[in-house]
Parts: sequence; C-alpha cells; structure tokens
Amino acid sequence: MPNNPAVAGFYHEETGSIAYVVADPATRHAAIIDPVLDYDEKAGRISTQSADALLKYVQDNKLSVDWIFDTHPHADHFTAAAYLKDKLGAPAAIGRNIGAVQTLWKAIYNLPDFPADGSQWDRLFAGGDAFNVGSLPGRVMFSPGHTLASITYVVGDAAFIHDTLFQPDTGSARCDFPGGNAGILYDSIAAILALPDQTRLFTGHDYRHDGRAARW
Repeated sequence: MPNNPAVAGFYHEETGSIAYVVADPATRHAAIIDPVLDYDEKAGRISTQSADALLKYVQDNKLSVDWIFDTHPHADHFTAAAYLKDKLGAPAAIGRNIGAVQTLWKAIYNLPDFPADGSQWDRLFAGGDAFNVGSLPGRVMFSPGHTLASITYVVGDAAFIHDTLFQPDTGSARCDFPGGNAGILYDSIAAILALPDQTRLFTGHDYRHDGRAARW
C-alpha cells in the first residue's frame, strides 16, 4: 500500500527503549528513529553494538537512509544519531525546542560552555513541518509534556509516539523531569489519539510488566 511503511523495532533491554527503522517498500528509502548507544555504567564506557545492529539491518535489506530522527532528548540513554550520521551520511533531526531542554541541563550539570542551541543536529523540526521517507509523506507533531522538546513523527499510517503512551499495563510516560508537565502531556496524548483510526502507534519504551515479552 502506498501509505503503509515497513517498520522494524529493535528492543534495548538495558533501558527498555525501542529504536525503529521505518522504510518505504516502493523505493527502499528509510529513516532511523531513536537509536541508542550502549553504556556500561560500571566501566564508564559506551559501545555501538545496538547501533551496529541497525546498520546491519539497513545493509541486509539494501536500504538507503534519508534521516536519523530523535523524538526527544533522553534521560535514560545516549542517542547514537551522531555515530549513525558518520556511518551513513544522513542528516540528524530533533524538535526545535531542544535548546530549551539543553538550557535546563546546562545549569543542572554545570556546563557553562555547552552550546544550548540544538547545533548538534542538522535539522530542528517544528510542529507541522513536513518531510519524506522515499515516496512516503511524513509530518511532525509537537508532543511535549514528557520533555519540552518532544515530537511525534508520522510517516504514512505509522506514528512514532515516543514517551507519551506506553502499553496499557504501563500507562503514560513520566512528566516529573525538569520541564515536564502532566497537563501538557495529557493534551499531547489527546492529539495522538485523534489521529485516524487506522494509524499504527509505535511506543518509545516497554518495561515488560510482570516479565512478559517486550511489545511496542
């Protein structure tokens, strides 16, 4: 179907997060969403095992990556966007309110020289902005509440809703971080639930309630 992308999810056990590859079957163009760098907190080292699994999937399926997307700045893991950009040459993007979050973190972590302007990404999206993945139309929804900068990517009939709603046995995302707001998150969830009924919603985390298999 022309508006029906192929979606592959990659579960990251340590953080309960899911990275995605969303692809246009007609052109074999794709985007990567919320890639993770592995972090060994005991050794203080990062590695690229999870990001390399995304690269292998792209290579095995002969995909051409148009975009590397972050839905928001993550408090529980590092983004692998810069690493994948270096490997693939695709631009990295995030919501344009990232600067507001970076300004908060700059003060909290005492980083006076840190550039809090989103310049670590190539494209800063506003709500309503459009993009394409191959021949598939995409658009951005501003979905704050969990963070000041959270956005949803809608590609064809698939919406990548990050940390807004999770599986029913987990509920909604937390909004007690700096810049979070429960009322604003409620409005963001309402906007997501107002999408057409055929829309597939892909969540940003799953915490495997009662030890069940991960779902997204």
